[in-house]
Amino acid sequence: MCESNAYFLRGKKEELFLKDVTLIRPVSPGEWLVENLLGEQKKFRGRISQIDFMAHKILLLPEE
Repeated sequence: MCESNAYFLRGKKEELFLKDVTLIRPVSPGEWLVENLLGEQKKFRGRISQIDFMAHKILLLPEE
């Protein structure tokens, strides 16, 4: 499978936000909808810092 895990990046620490992410789409400026393989959805405000396809990792920067 090609799903990735999404993490909040807080300083140098990574905090798991959602596993097995299959979709990320903008909802409004600065707001994102993240959905996983099982259909679980979460929203966050902030921006995407990095997507590493080889490591299956998405780093998110939450709005402060």
